Amino acid sequence: MSKRISKTQYLMGLQCPKRLWLYNHRRDLVPPPDAALQGLFDEGHAVDELLRLALPGGELVEYDDRRLHLALKRTTALVKDGPRFIYEGAFAAGDALVRCDILERNYDGSWDLIEAKSASGVHDEHLPDAAVQRCVLEGCGLKINKVWLLCLDGAYVRRGPLDPEKLFKREDITAQTAGLLPGVRENLAKFMRLIAAGEMPEVAIGRHCSAPHDCEFRGHCWKGLPDYSIFDIPRLAWEKKNLLHLQGVLKFTDVPNSFGLNEVQRLYQRVERTGQAVINRPAIRTFLNTLEYPLYYLDFETLMPGIPLYDGTRPYQQLPFQASLHVQASPGLEPEHFEYLGDSFNDPRPGLIKALCGNIGRNGSLVAYNAGFEAARLKELAEDFPASRSALLGLADRLADLMKPFQQQLYVDPLFKGRYSIKVVLPALVPELTYEGLPIANGAAAQQAYSNLVHNRLNPDEREKARRDLKEYCGQDTLAMVKIMAKLYAVAADL
Repeated sequence: MSKRISKTQYLMGLQCPKRLWLYNHRRDLVPPPDAALQGLFDEGHAVDELLRLALPGGELVEYDDRRLHLALKRTTALVKDGPRFIYEGAFAAGDALVRCDILERNYDGSWDLIEAKSASGVHDEHLPDAAVQRCVLEGCGLKINKVWLLCLDGAYVRRGPLDPEKLFKREDITAQTAGLLPGVRENLAKFMRLIAAGEMPEVAIGRHCSAPHDCEFRGHCWKGLPDYSIFDIPRLAWEKKNLLHLQGVLKFTDVPNSFGLNEVQRLYQRVERTGQAVINRPAIRTFLNTLEYPLYYLDFETLMPGIPLYDGTRPYQQLPFQASLHVQASPGLEPEHFEYLGDSFNDPRPGLIKALCGNIGRNGSLVAYNAGFEAARLKELAEDFPASRSALLGLADRLADLMKPFQQQLYVDPLFKGRYSIKVVLPALVPELTYEGLPIANGAAAQQAYSNLVHNRLNPDEREKARRDLKEYCGQDTLAMVKIMAKLYAVAADL
């Protein structure tokens, strides 16, 4: 079979020609999928399966992409004499080959193309995806009546067994895809010439490296940059980054004093140039004086499934499944640790609410890092569980944000590199406590681990290990806050 461009490659070419070239010539540079990407894959597969339940009575073209010739042959037979719906049909025309989520046969011999997305609405990048499929289908001689985007309905609330027909909503994108067709044909020809070229196209680093999707070749394209480059300057517009790049400036420290950086960016540059931390001790003391002991260091881990798992939940609702709580009676004392982790078979939220109310006293501040996240989850729990509403809202009102001293530049360390997430602050302030080497070392990996438990993808030994790893990770988040707070007390007392 001659070389053709898939719809995935077509979208790559629209985002960045260099990405498309590398995908065809240097696929060895693609890293294995991380936990976040694997979660998207799993969600997409689950949506595809539910979609076939919502639109039953069709046939799945089961041949995978390693047997495309068989998939094309079977699809051709189904178009000629097959059921109302064709799932994952394969079509090739001109320079492109596509697999279509669903084709619906109409009584007049025309077809509706139905593109399924695990998103909760139409996004700009969905339109060229559907347009290249329409272009190929029409090139194969099919008359397309309508093009639909089927996405998850964010207003759907699960009550009892999942209802696939109500879970999805249709959006008519026929007109939008028609308007894109001339450009699709031009782009396909251009992309074929690009792939055939022996030399990789030169494309400068830019916004396209992460929009609309993170590029899998970013590590390759960015590997020659300085440790703290102009592309790492917080909240610097891409137009300014590109201007500096054109001027030959790559290191943050080399940005001229006359260049238009704001006050905070200049502070970060000064810290980087001198290698000395900037600490506003009076302001840190003011922050510490707002805290009321005992302190309850709180961290949630959440799952955000597109397909609602439990009664009363909606697509992509944040569901806390785990909580870690370190309780410190007074400054300097060793904290006591409590934890909760859902059993993965039932809705974890009732047990989490019980654990919180049972282990948090009536007095004292709740401390979280980026406390707005925990506050939002507590308020959502209050809405969904009215019997605990007053208690949960009371907890939300007592939250103090440990991120503020760093977010507000009260403490700026050269090792922060202009950032202030807990994963950045902890190794700079408390180097002996690290996330490196942990089996679960970030929130995305925690989500994927719990999702594996929920969907029973693990054997008994793997399940037990996943639960241990989840507890270790979440417990470290709250212990990290205890250690960071101790560091703040130490620097505030240093005259």
